[in-house]
Amino acid sequence: MARLLIRVNEEQASEPIAAQIIIEYKVPMAILSAHINNKGGEILIEIPDEMETKIADAFQRRGVTVTLPKQIQVNTEKCFSCGTCIALCPVEAIKTNQEDTVEFNKEKCLGNTCSICVDACPARAIKSLKTNGANHTRKKKT
Repeated sequence: MARLLIRVNEEQASEPIAAQIIIEYKVPMAILSAHINNKGGEILIEIPDEMETKIADAFQRRGVTVTLPKQIQVNTEKCFSCGTCIALCPVEAIKTNQEDTVEFNKEKCLGNTCSICVDACPARAIKSLKTNGANHTRKKKT
């Protein structure tokens, strides 16, 4: 499954853009996170890999900015497994393994759209990574 971060401006915030795309392209779309108000906002969606380009282009044609969210990585040499990140993770994507070291579930993690763990880590052992692939940002078409 591919993840896209959709950013809408003030005018787009009240439009049913995601619903229109779901209906038009018959795409199963999971909304993993949404933060929208009357000034705009962002939605983290998950769609089938094979539809990533088509759906990103559909959002762009409607004037929406589309980016690929960054993943989170733990520097195991800096991490001392204090558990702060585990306690704060809103989607329970972080746990300790049998060796009592921190482990991330990349399928559950919201990446840089959340970043609570990055900011909370006292050892600064957690960081956002650029996503793999050539096209990291899809800018709004004008």
